[in-house]
Amino acid sequence: MAVAIAAMALILAISSIQFYVHASNSVMINVGGNGSSWSSYTPQSVEIKTGDTVTWRNPMVVSEPHTVTFLKDQSFYPPPAFPVPLGFNSTNLKADSNANIDPLIISDQNGTKAVIVDNARHYNPVSVDSSGQNATYLPLNANYTMTGTEKFVSSGWLWPEGLAPQGAPPIKTFSVTFENAGKYDFLCVIHPWMTGIVTVK
Repeated sequence: MAVAIAAMALILAISSIQFYVHASNSVMINVGGNGSSWSSYTPQSVEIKTGDTVTWRNPMVVSEPHTVTFLKDQSFYPPPAFPVPLGFNSTNLKADSNANIDPLIISDQNGTKAVIVDNARHYNPVSVDSSGQNATYLPLNANYTMTGTEKFVSSGWLWPEGLAPQGAPPIKTFSVTFENAGKYDFLCVIHPWMTGIVTVK
């Protein structure tokens, strides 16, 4: 009987000890939507713990892209296209006659011509480190671990499932695991009035 009471007391003592295990939690944010919410993040603000992950997805029913872009330095805002000086006779520059494309050629005041080129950092998943000198292109539908020191981190153009145009990277989701506490503002580089914030505690 005494052994049974002692065993029961030991079981009660062990069961009253609280064990804390932090399992990584995941939060989902919709990028755009339908009706009046097509140009907003839902929810716009989330609060998580260090080590947690936030995943963004585009639930729209029309082929409207959005991005999730963390921009620590405004000078790193990526233009969609930029001029590249031409080192050859621009009259020889021809687009594919079977496609509905044509390179945009501009001239400055001195008559120097340049062709407009798409900026990969506007359209693709990418991170730029704290020095601003090193860009790393991420896989489509990336799972990125953010330290908070980066100058620039972007999802690339997120398309609704199955609605990416032919030739466009079919990016459907973007996930970020936050290593450090802080406030992380993000926006859409296509629709810069779309803003949101992740608070990490």
